[in-house]
Amino acid sequence: MLRLLTLCLAVMALLSACGPVYETQYSLIPPTSAEGRLCVNQCQQNRNFCRQNCGMMQQACVNEARSRALYEYQAYVNRRNAEKQPIKKSVSDFDRSYSCGNSSCEARCEADYRDCFGGSCGGQVLAKTVCTAFCDEGKSAPGAAAAAPMLSPMPPAGPAVAAPAPTASGYPAGGSLCQPGMRVEVQWKGEWYPATVKDKPRKDGRCPIHYDDFGAEDDESVALRRIRPR
Repeated sequence: MLRLLTLCLAVMALLSACGPVYETQYSLIPPTSAEGRLCVNQCQQNRNFCRQNCGMMQQACVNEARSRALYEYQAYVNRRNAEKQPIKKSVSDFDRSYSCGNSSCEARCEADYRDCFGGSCGGQVLAKTVCTAFCDEGKSAPGAAAAAPMLSPMPPAGPAVAAPAPTASGYPAGGSLCQPGMRVEVQWKGEWYPATVKDKPRKDGRCPIHYDDFGAEDDESVALRRIRPR
């Protein structure tokens, strides 16, 4: 517990030294058509299922970490007894379940939901950068040229959202990178990660990918604007 508290204080000190902390907040304007609203309901169901998977993965991580802590503690006790030394540690000293957070997993669920809401259903996603901590260190958000929220490049609301028109190659316009086996980089929360395209673009224009450094449970279908050549 003491180590965790020390780590938290160190992180806070580092953040305060680096100046204001900003985050992007989103406002969602639902589509006006009946088809669009049904589409949003499906997006919400997919998000709920994604969150449930995040919770199950987190619990599995916690269970594994605690089992390992018991094993390491018993090994420590056996070693200290063999050396006839006092037992100064407890199981909690070996417990690393605090590292089993699921914030990144849930953030990916939310990103997929916004892509579905705006890209597939015809809703609008408004993004705005706001200061959330140490705001006195700066006067304005970096790169903020106007106070008005920024409209993300989503299609406007309408009775139906057509999939991107196919090109001569059979792929949607702008989907030349989305070809099975193509090695690309995918943007997630402002960072770019190496990935491999799993299949051709879906009917909604999103591209199925696999993150090279992660398991299959993190595979997703992303908007084409989140893909760039590696």
